[in-house]
Amino acid sequence: MFKDIQKKLLLKYPLLWNTKFVPMVAIGLLLHVIFFGLGYLDGTIDFSNKNNIDIEALSIMFGVLINIIITILWLVNYFKNNSLKSFYSKSKYSLFYEWLQIFIISTLLITFYLPFSIGKQLHQKSYYSLEETTNRCKTIATADMFIDGSFGETELDSIHKSKLNDEEYNKYLTSEIGVNRDSNYYYFNKDYINFKEKKYNQFSLLNRNTFEFTVISREQDSLNRIQVQNWLHQDNKAEVKKLMDNYLNLIREHNLATNLTLDKWFDIVYKAPEFNEFLYIQPYLREYETDNSYNSYDYVAKVGNGERKYSKYFVQQDVLKDKYDTVSEAHMDSFFNIEMILGFLYGALGLSLLIFSFRTTSGKSWLIASVTTGIINIIYGIFTVVSRADMLYFYLIIPTILVIILYFFVICYKKKNLQLSRIALNLFLWFFTAVIPIIYFILIEVNRPNYYDNYNLQRYEDSKLYDWLNDHLIHMFSLNFILSITSLFLLSKIIRNWKGIAEN
Repeated sequence: MFKDIQKKLLLKYPLLWNTKFVPMVAIGLLLHVIFFGLGYLDGTIDFSNKNNIDIEALSIMFGVLINIIITILWLVNYFKNNSLKSFYSKSKYSLFYEWLQIFIISTLLITFYLPFSIGKQLHQKSYYSLEETTNRCKTIATADMFIDGSFGETELDSIHKSKLNDEEYNKYLTSEIGVNRDSNYYYFNKDYINFKEKKYNQFSLLNRNTFEFTVISREQDSLNRIQVQNWLHQDNKAEVKKLMDNYLNLIREHNLATNLTLDKWFDIVYKAPEFNEFLYIQPYLREYETDNSYNSYDYVAKVGNGERKYSKYFVQQDVLKDKYDTVSEAHMDSFFNIEMILGFLYGALGLSLLIFSFRTTSGKSWLIASVTTGIINIIYGIFTVVSRADMLYFYLIIPTILVIILYFFVICYKKKNLQLSRIALNLFLWFFTAVIPIIYFILIEVNRPNYYDNYNLQRYEDSKLYDWLNDHLIHMFSLNFILSITSLFLLSKIIRNWKGIAEN
């Protein structure tokens, strides 16, 4: 089938035939379908298993290898026939159309990871709807307050140094809760929290944190925490038991291990009214223990300068949080990341320009240009290291690129010295897209605020231009990409005329 298509293209559309555009696009689309399927497989979540299916690294390695092989085979067939070397007549912008076909093929070959990531995310999202995921994550997050959740920060307090005797001085100086001190005051975290005009110990249940899922906003996460704190403060046993029951239902649904029962969990954790004598629940399964010896005793674990009283009960909270965190992120992450897409587009642009420059010049000049590029970068790199000026490389490379571009245009204008201009054209095509980004980063560095130290606090002089440049990096790269393609459109006509210059 492809042979028949290629014959028709040779007769009617020789440029498409020459670039092998149709078969390469078909191969590229087939690769995208294959990697979408691999990504969908990689997105499988086994809620009852600690380990996920992970074939991403293997898939990427396979993708890179197969693309290298495909690219080599394509270039061998593509370079067999070169109308430029045979002096075939070319239309005004045929070179641009040829580059555009190379760019599309390069993009299809390079972007195989995009369908992989989309397939993976689609599968992860398909387990539960956004609403169902949010509800389940809320249950898991708030239940963590009754399992092994971290403690929140307490308010800061201070004391004047003149009010401290030697013993108290040493206490605050060595205490972990001491966070800062200046010439007159010592600052430290209080050992209690205030909730609804009542004091609770900093290590009480009311000061436990919920687990953070991306599907739950920080504001909603705080509201969920306050809701549980209200239940405890009001001694609302029914709501606490309902939360625990919903959580245990999730554990049973996913066949996760636990030796907890609702009543026992409630008894060892719910210690009203102070809620500071509770036992911790182990949030994981100890793999070295047998079914008959799962933590058959209570024990005390040393954590920092404090202690945690662990019960003999456990629940695979670590697995449950990990799996639902994956589903949560799949719902909240966008399919298309502009930074990633721009990275792939610039990668395809670079590859297409390397191929296009080889096509329009010669292998010898392409190789000389490559060596010249290496030498220039080594020399400028050495100067930068010796001078210890971080930006010296960019200050040197910008005029170098501009001189190469100017030299090529002078050759085209004077219509002589084709041999040297081949090298210049290669360098021109490889580096002209970097001019705007390099100048942009030089401007960022020049306008960087001057940092200085004041009472051990980092401060800086405000620079609106610096902030504006940092905020518009993506816009700069997007605009530069558009300008690069526009420049190639105009440059293709110049290259076509340049090919008509005599060798000597």
